[in-house]
Amino acid sequence: MGNAEPERQPRPEDGDQKGKEQKQWEDFPHKPGPSVTKVTRIINYVFVILISLIFIRLLLMALGGNPGNAFVSFIYTLTEPFVMPFLSVFNAPVVSTSIGILELGALVAIAFYILLNYAIVKLIWIVTSRG
Repeated sequence: MGNAEPERQPRPEDGDQKGKEQKQWEDFPHKPGPSVTKVTRIINYVFVILISLIFIRLLLMALGGNPGNAFVSFIYTLTEPFVMPFLSVFNAPVVSTSIGILELGALVAIAFYILLNYAIVKLIWIVTSRG
């Protein structure tokens, strides 16, 4: 009886998801609504897939992926429209290695789409913030 510990209240850092979300927005004066959060998550998801595909393209080219292979051809074809605007950024758009090529435009594309993702999500957050 004398050894009974006082009942401890759950804290956000104990794994309570609602508490974590609340703590995340404590520093911000205007918390976005749930629909805005869903939209920004979808946008982030789309950009993560796009950036991942471009990264796979970059790896396949650097490691000498065979364009005759169906998977490699699919990745090249799918990512081509997203990488094409950045291929002419440098005078030498590719750097040859012993086994493949390093496509510098793909690196610029990855950086651009990361920044674009951030800008779009931030703009949505600013436009829809309450206050």
